[in-house]
Amino acid sequence: MRASLPKAGLPSVVAVALAASQAIGQVSDYETPPVLDAREIAGGVTLVGDHYAVMDTVPTDGFMATFTIVSPYGEFVASGPGMLAVRIREIRAIAALDELESDEQFIAAAEGAARDTAGSLRKLAEHPKETLKGVPEGVGRFLDRTGRSLKTGLQKLDDARRGELPGVEPDSASELPGGPGQPVDGSKADLAGAIARAGGEVAVNALGFDEHRRRLAKDLGVDPYTTNARLSDRLDEVTWAAFAGGLGVNVVTSMIPGGMLVSASSQLTDWVWDTAPGDLRVRVERTLRSAGVGEDETDRFLRHHWYTLSMQAALAASLQALDGVDGRAAAISLALSAGSEGQATFVVQTLEMLKNYHVMRAPLSELAVEGTLVGKSRSGDVVVMAPADLVSWTPVLDRFASRFADKPRQIRSMHLAGRTTDRAREELTNRGWTVVEESPFGPVDYPLR
Repeated sequence: MRASLPKAGLPSVVAVALAASQAIGQVSDYETPPVLDAREIAGGVTLVGDHYAVMDTVPTDGFMATFTIVSPYGEFVASGPGMLAVRIREIRAIAALDELESDEQFIAAAEGAARDTAGSLRKLAEHPKETLKGVPEGVGRFLDRTGRSLKTGLQKLDDARRGELPGVEPDSASELPGGPGQPVDGSKADLAGAIARAGGEVAVNALGFDEHRRRLAKDLGVDPYTTNARLSDRLDEVTWAAFAGGLGVNVVTSMIPGGMLVSASSQLTDWVWDTAPGDLRVRVERTLRSAGVGEDETDRFLRHHWYTLSMQAALAASLQALDGVDGRAAAISLALSAGSEGQATFVVQTLEMLKNYHVMRAPLSELAVEGTLVGKSRSGDVVVMAPADLVSWTPVLDRFASRFADKPRQIRSMHLAGRTTDRAREELTNRGWTVVEESPFGPVDYPLR
């Protein structure tokens, strides 16, 4: 059953009056996106928990709903019920890690063997070649992952030197849903951090730090490449303490309070959790190149400021599943136009929905960019996927729907992860669109759910 939404329909007499007044520019013909009650759109997520509370009012922007979460660890925002569930899980993980860091057993164990690991780190710094000979993996694979990581890091460094966000063009903002494009601010480009990451991660990962961190994230059911800075810092702190103290991940997680650990698995999430970041970058690179994406665009995507490595992996996994579909490379040209994290997420989830349709419903023959990514069948019919929460009738949607007005016989379907207002559904239907709300092809792999 559809939840009650603001009614956009008007009696015919009033509609005539509005049409007349609009002719002289006094009334807009579009909806004002509504503000919703969190209970209407949270998708079954518990709105108040031990360490958080979700604010009752949820504004929408014509496509996406923005939740606000308050907690002892700060205020968080989440675009859509999927990301809301992710942020709440992250807050619970922060609480668990905070409690772990104050555990006397953990503190004592970490301190007990710290000097041994400190010696290993010092040995690596003083004799890198000899130390790295002991790394238990094939030389070719090690060089591949190291080369890709260094290339990406150095390219980020070059962008930072120019005062640019890595991979982001100054005029990259598009009309993609997911928040307005954010202008490039050179002050945000972390030059010192870019220098450190350009080569530093190779050394520390050679000793297994990153593997420990990813395993801890997996046990907590969170993204190791999360954009949640508070959680990322906590993962670093606990992993360093355990790593320096010679504690295995199983020992660390055994100290985490009961009920905090989760069991979640999918092809993508295992890929992200169980693959070293250098190897993951190589896999993403090879997938993009095999899909026809050029070297320059691949490099820009791998260092793009708004795409985390898990987002890049999700997009690559979708492209891989769309093997044989013409125009796959167009997805990257659209992806590079993202000017905010929300827009980047929208692109990743759109491609995932197209992949789901291709695999589960009917094969697509082509992908094309028409304001967003659209799929086309062999007969020329159009399939649009939108990971949107609540679609209102806005100028952006009007412009998009009008792109196809000159093809009246074309079958057009629009699948939404969420719903539409009555007005938006009516306008789309009148323009020849079949609208599917709460589509079975909605995104499931990203974010980690």
